[in-house]
Amino acid sequence: MPATSAQETHAFIEQLGRLGIEKDSEKRLALLRGVADLYLSRAVSPTLAEEYLFSEIANAVMRKLQPHQRPQVSAVLSDSDRVPHSLAMALASDTDIAVASPILSRSPVLTEGDIVALAQASSDEHLQAIATRPTLTARVTDVLIDRGSNTVLRAVSGNAGAEFSEKGMLSLVTRARDDDELSLALADRGDLSPAVVEQLNGLICARVATEADGGDASEAVAGLRARAQALIAEELRKRKANISSTERVIAAVEAGTMPLDDGLGPLLAGGRLLDVSQVLAHFLRFDRNFVFQQIAAGEINTIVLAFRALDISYAHLETTLALRARKRRGGQAGETVSRQDYEAVNAADAQRAMRFLKVRMTVGKAPPAENAA
Repeated sequence: MPATSAQETHAFIEQLGRLGIEKDSEKRLALLRGVADLYLSRAVSPTLAEEYLFSEIANAVMRKLQPHQRPQVSAVLSDSDRVPHSLAMALASDTDIAVASPILSRSPVLTEGDIVALAQASSDEHLQAIATRPTLTARVTDVLIDRGSNTVLRAVSGNAGAEFSEKGMLSLVTRARDDDELSLALADRGDLSPAVVEQLNGLICARVATEADGGDASEAVAGLRARAQALIAEELRKRKANISSTERVIAAVEAGTMPLDDGLGPLLAGGRLLDVSQVLAHFLRFDRNFVFQQIAAGEINTIVLAFRALDISYAHLETTLALRARKRRGGQAGETVSRQDYEAVNAADAQRAMRFLKVRMTVGKAPPAENAA
């Protein structure tokens, strides 16, 4: 074992020992934060024994900390992929939402199965935290929609990295019947299927008719509702028009009458990331929602490989990354790839990587290969 690694291990075990016997609450908190920093920043990955010891002692110390101290520890651990799984689950399950929220909303340690299980058993406040995770699968959002309050539904509807099943999206439309804010959040999403657009449009028309007949709202409230409904209707009209124009772009590229780069230009100029995803998905033979999720909140390397596989220009990649940063809440505004790095990626290698990803997704029963309109 290298000397530095041996020294790190010795220091870590020594700190754990001190932490286990410390009685003073403030000193205990300081020690736990120090041990956590040491554990998370080590040059080598922790051994199974170190992971077990850290998890056991951290859980024990957390139970002895003052209520106002415990969220500080959770916040320190929330972004690391080295946190022991058992500790992450214990923190995420904590009844104190201040402790659970950082882990539920950000921890990379939690698997899809963990999040589903937590969502099925947790409070609405916990569901609100889950709804803000950078990415959410349709399996998770189905549970959030089924169990969550309208506050949860608004949060998940406004999350660009959330994926929805058709059933889940239609359930959201139903829940939006009496919630203008939720209706607006849905209308602002780029991944509404034509069926959902029709449902949402019908819902709004029915609401307008009901309110016109009821006459029980004040003039001010009626005016606000009318403006909200007009905005929703306009967004839905745009969405229908965008679907049609995207289909024309795909047909023209397939017919050889339009280069793919030329077809993507107007879509990017209009900030239409969903329609860009639709075009990419068609020619890569991936599911549209999967591609949209990758562009909205996925790994940047996946986007680079997808663009190179289709021989898309660097200028279009730049524009896509700028739109992604603008749309992501708290996103990484400085996320860029140089032209040199992009053009150094071999197109044939990128195509092989996309084929490999598709096979791996198929084996793992991820989104289907044929994209849904």
